[in-house]
Amino acid sequence: MIMKYVKGDLVTLPRRGRAMVITDLHGNLDDFIKIMTLWGKCFNRKCHLVLTGDFIHAMGRENDHSIEILEEVLYFRNKYDNFHPLLGNHEWATLTKILIFKGGVNQNVNFEQILKRNFPYNWEEKLEEYINFFQTLPVAVKTANQVFISHAGPPKAVYNLDDIINLTKNGYINNQPLYELLWSRYTDINQKDVDNFLDKVGCRAMVVGHTSVNGYKLKGNLLVLSSSFGKGKKAYLQLDLQKEIIKGKDLESMVKYFK
Repeated sequence: MIMKYVKGDLVTLPRRGRAMVITDLHGNLDDFIKIMTLWGKCFNRKCHLVLTGDFIHAMGRENDHSIEILEEVLYFRNKYDNFHPLLGNHEWATLTKILIFKGGVNQNVNFEQILKRNFPYNWEEKLEEYINFFQTLPVAVKTANQVFISHAGPPKAVYNLDDIINLTKNGYINNQPLYELLWSRYTDINQKDVDNFLDKVGCRAMVVGHTSVNGYKLKGNLLVLSSSFGKGKKAYLQLDLQKEIIKGKDLESMVKYFK
């Protein structure tokens, strides 16, 4: 039996089974299909799948399959309660309509052009549908074995787990903790920032995407993954929810590479 608990902006997972953690697809349909195939084999979809945001926005329109992925994410989120898409900074930029650039490309304009191509007569309605969907996305997952999963971070101005649960109640704009949870890169934070945050939310290790790495990078108790958009290898986390996690190093053996 799959069990989860959602409160506000946080999903909590029990101490049983496994969770696949996937980061930053950025409109790559081939990688999305690989991931869904792997998940389908994971005890016949009885393990959790966590997408840490940024499943939309590729570098160019020709290879941008954001719409196909979005439609699939909407379907699976509605059908399976162990399918957990999270908010990323690119979904955030779409719902706030704040301009975001990737490789010099205006992603907001690019996304609208793709919508117009796919839905020439009702693209504005589809955009509104997606924006409404993005506003339902949680910002983080906490597991019973004390692993915190989000798009980026950690945020500094968070003092307890309730701050995460209620994070978007303060809105999506001019919300510094939310901004840091979606935008902070591991290169801009130190280990003390990570450990202070983990102590406040009752966790021992943190998993994020957002920053391109060669497969994965472990920085103290922070594990950075690149599952699709990265600098070489593509990796995901096959998290054993029953294993005791004391520090970030305990996650390293659970990192797997796509073939």
